[in-house]
Amino acid sequence: MPHVNLQGHSVFYEVSGQGSDVLMLFNGITMSTVAWMLMTPALESRFKLVRLDFLGQGLSDKPAGEKYPLPEQADLAAALLDHLGIAEIHLLGLSYGGMVAQHFAHRHPQRVRKLMLASTLAWSDSVNNYISQSWIDANQAGGLDLRYTTSVPWLFSSRFLAANAAMLEDMKIMAGMVDWDAVIRLINGVKEHDARNWLPTLDMPALVLLGDEDRLTPLYQAKLLVERLPNARLETLPGAAHVLHIEAVPAFTRSILAFFN
Repeated sequence: MPHVNLQGHSVFYEVSGQGSDVLMLFNGITMSTVAWMLMTPALESRFKLVRLDFLGQGLSDKPAGEKYPLPEQADLAAALLDHLGIAEIHLLGLSYGGMVAQHFAHRHPQRVRKLMLASTLAWSDSVNNYISQSWIDANQAGGLDLRYTTSVPWLFSSRFLAANAAMLEDMKIMAGMVDWDAVIRLINGVKEHDARNWLPTLDMPALVLLGDEDRLTPLYQAKLLVERLPNARLETLPGAAHVLHIEAVPAFTRSILAFFN
């Protein structure tokens, strides 16, 4: 399991796949590189995949402090590409990773051939800030049980919740394994996100992907991304909510392959 020292921190990363084109995957906020496992077999046959845990995630360092700023996470990913000798990538960011991907494309535009932003926000508005604060308050009041119960309706579709009670219990166990103090720092970084003014400068081909039951990163945010990005289009996945890498694996994978092909 490779680690590399970047900007004074130990960062975990993985490289796999057979393709000549490089596809870099940016994690959601409580994800690690492991969370892509349902999708990697199909993607590895087409791309060289690069995945990393950002600061505060998975097996990477979780330095103390108030927040992990999104621009610094984006620069961390660029430093990893420098370490690997990779100049140019296709970039996919999911949820939190989609926000980091916006900053990456803004700060390192010459490195991004195509950009996919899935289940993500153009800016962290008051609604998003209240939602994330409710999770922090729920954890403080009732620990994992209340935090998980509070978050589940924001993450999954009605169909998925009705059909996957056993899987939800397993995912609760996984949710209890994250470093919650580090997640709070990740959330504090998200609260500063506002790409609206500079999205028009990102002129690479872009796809904004959204489950049509996504309550956490809703349609008005996806439309804002498409309106501000000069070369973007919107695609919705019927019957899916926020957590596309779990509940919409076939459809999500097809969209990735079609867009980056």
